[in-house]
Amino acid sequence: MFRKILNSLPFRKKNNGDIDEDMADELADDLDDGMTDADDEDDEHETDLEDLPFSEWPIDIQTKKLPKRPKSRRSWMSKLLIITLFMSPFGATAVAMIPILDPETGWRLFHMGGPEATVAVPGSERELQEEIARGVRDVQERDRAQAEDGASDATGDAPLSAEDIANQLNSGADATDAPGQTDGTGSGDHPTPEELAALIEEEGSIDDPIEPDPLRPAPLPGLDEEGSFGRIPRIADDGTTPFDAYKRPFELVEGQPYVAIMLTGVGLNEARTETAINKLPLNISLAISPYARDVQTVARDARAMGHEVFLELPMEPVDFPLSDPGPRALLTSLSEGENLVRLEWLLAQFPGYAGLVSRQGSKFGSLDSAIRPIIEFISRTGLMYIEGSNSGVASYGAQLAANAGSPNAIGNVIIDQVLSRRQIDANLAELVEIAKRNGAAIGIAQSYPVTIQRLRSWALRLKRFGVELVPVSAIANLQVAPQSAIEAEAARREAEERENAAMAEEAAQDEGTGGGSIEN
Repeated sequence: MFRKILNSLPFRKKNNGDIDEDMADELADDLDDGMTDADDEDDEHETDLEDLPFSEWPIDIQTKKLPKRPKSRRSWMSKLLIITLFMSPFGATAVAMIPILDPETGWRLFHMGGPEATVAVPGSERELQEEIARGVRDVQERDRAQAEDGASDATGDAPLSAEDIANQLNSGADATDAPGQTDGTGSGDHPTPEELAALIEEEGSIDDPIEPDPLRPAPLPGLDEEGSFGRIPRIADDGTTPFDAYKRPFELVEGQPYVAIMLTGVGLNEARTETAINKLPLNISLAISPYARDVQTVARDARAMGHEVFLELPMEPVDFPLSDPGPRALLTSLSEGENLVRLEWLLAQFPGYAGLVSRQGSKFGSLDSAIRPIIEFISRTGLMYIEGSNSGVASYGAQLAANAGSPNAIGNVIIDQVLSRRQIDANLAELVEIAKRNGAAIGIAQSYPVTIQRLRSWALRLKRFGVELVPVSAIANLQVAPQSAIEAEAARREAEERENAAMAEEAAQDEGTGGGSIEN
């Protein structure tokens, strides 16, 4: 190899003793001999290592001679775990995006295999449309079958009579209702064909827009005063009360049964609030939550549309703190002064409400020492008190309001305690029956989408049953009769005894468990 390198160099013959071609050949031979000797020495060195123990070999040679260990299963599992941990955030993000991209599929995915109580969850708009389409197909198939049977029996083409048309309309209406329900009407409540045609023309379609009928802007001069947290209602100098000034006007007719709806939870959800304000009949009253984000705008929009508004009054329930009415709720564990301060904060949230609706409050409203100062304060402000916690029971708070001469009412039916269209329709039918029996009835409902949809459909057909929809304020003082002084004193003593017994029982339980009450 060195010979080739040296031969390739351009050697020149010189007289002064420089390297010529012959000298280059000799130098290459000498280098080859030297390399051969070095290689021989390496071979001898390697041969000598074979005679030594392996542990005495140089470290680099030992490393080269050691066998290579194959990759174990643990190595592959480590790589798989690293890849999985790296990809898991992307998978979790993809799963979390399912309810956002398709809420219906997301709900079904996350509730798959859940309890049967999920049947009560309101269906989607697609399911509602499919149910309506099935009802229409059933009616069409039944009409077609009846027409075929009539054609086979008839001798000629005879036109249908008015009674036949009315029967077909009634059968179509029954087919769209839930099975086994009559909307609170009997066989004798069906109007004549002429009346039915007039009612259908007057009712219009569920898709017809609601025409606004604005109420006066609030606050009105002289109906509020400065409080600790803002302006709160008061009775004007001329005797005008906020209830009379802010309610929706309505004239009652003697002997006519009336039904009213109080929709609660308004303001907590922007889309539901907008639907309730713009899609529901104006005679449906709206109870605005004090915890709404923009409560004053909600109240202003509702009154501009024509709905009378009320303020929700959160109070302590029996199962508190399992059911929490909120951070500013009235609690039995607080003193009278603290509860009055909280009440003043609630009253200052927005202007223009005609009264207060109790939310929960099954425990607070039953104790004389707790509810009596609240009712007295409400009576001095000229507001209406509505018992929304019980179901048709004249609670102690409503009775106190009636005794004080303040406008009052009680809720007869909780409409959407079970969130299913069939149960909501059944409760609305029960509400109609109570109104026919007692002359007036109030239904309490939440602002759920399925509730709003069923209320809108039910309100269109209400006049067929001889019942009229009115604002809640129109039923004031029709349900609870004031007590005499003797009866009121007896009721007060009974409430005190009941309260003392409850406090003694609670104290015994605290001593037995060593726990205390929870406040918020």
